[in-house]
Amino acid sequence: MLLSSGAQRVENEVYPNLGRLLSNLCTTVAAFAILAHLLSITCPPEEARARIRRWFVALLAVVSAMTSLFLATPLPPVIGDFGPLYRDRPALVGYMLVFDTFLGWALTSLAVITLRYAGPAARPSLRGGLRIVTVGCVLGIVYLVEKTVMLVAQWWRLDPPVPGHDGPCPGLVHPPGCLFSVGLPVSAALAITIGMTLPAWGPAVAAPLRYRRTYQRLKPLWTALATAMPQIVLPRSGRDRFSYHYGVHRRVIEIRDALLILELYRDAGAERRAETAARGAGLDALRSAAMREAISVRMALTAYQCGRPPEGHTPSAPLTEPRLLTGQEGVDAVNGEPGVDLDSEADWLMQVSSAFSASADLVDLVDWQDDPGEDTPGKRL
Repeated sequence: MLLSSGAQRVENEVYPNLGRLLSNLCTTVAAFAILAHLLSITCPPEEARARIRRWFVALLAVVSAMTSLFLATPLPPVIGDFGPLYRDRPALVGYMLVFDTFLGWALTSLAVITLRYAGPAARPSLRGGLRIVTVGCVLGIVYLVEKTVMLVAQWWRLDPPVPGHDGPCPGLVHPPGCLFSVGLPVSAALAITIGMTLPAWGPAVAAPLRYRRTYQRLKPLWTALATAMPQIVLPRSGRDRFSYHYGVHRRVIEIRDALLILELYRDAGAERRAETAARGAGLDALRSAAMREAISVRMALTAYQCGRPPEGHTPSAPLTEPRLLTGQEGVDAVNGEPGVDLDSEADWLMQVSSAFSASADLVDLVDWQDDPGEDTPGKRL
């Protein structure tokens, strides 16, 4: 905004090329602010404060040097780039070199931080945002390198290595000089802005797709339970009854209602054998727990369809502790009691549903280990 043609005409009335100075100073302050923010959330407090102080001192030095060099170089009012003015004004060259060096240093440090912490980031939106910031930093560094080369070439009265810097830019990518002087900085600023804000708005934008995926992955378990126990299916009502968020919420409640009904049909002895079978499948801790629960649900559902609990039945509580596996505590989606929030509950039941689809063979193995010669109600769904 400070460098628009109309703004520069007004600024030139106050002081020649004041808009260029203000724009460059605002850019250095913005780079410092972004870097300080990331340092404050990625480093221990003491280290972050020390590094931010060093960067602040560097910022003050750069602002002072740029302002002094700019004021020491009388310039005619210019709309746009300084261009040939660099040839006989070494103080102006120094002004731009100080600006380019500080901004390049800040972007390099920012790229190192985002690249380092993108991989371990737990949330996909944060991980993606940091990687987008890294891309923006790389684009900004390329822009600064080309700008510095052009600056030195003009100062030494050499031919520009990239044509197209000697006139107004009709577009962002053509001629080539406009790609470097306009396209790259705009893309870099846009990428850094999107990456820094993505963790705030990204989850809300992606929520419909995430709930659709969850809704579909809950289908195998929900279908089996709803077919055997149609009384668990609740009528849809409300303005949002056709949304996937509503559908996931209903399926979680209906599955939990079915599991409460099946609790009487769970056999602790069979569950111990199911645990052995799940461990033998070579799964990680989360998938092994989900497989164990899926086998238990399938066996209890078979017993329910036969009309009676297994003989010698000893009730066993269902495995409903996803918070131990996901680390997310909140309010139970069904009972409103301390437990897990809807997303964590849905994620856990989604794991169980996926395991349920693959558990039929393991149920046969568990039943065979129980008594290979006896036909019991828990044999097969």
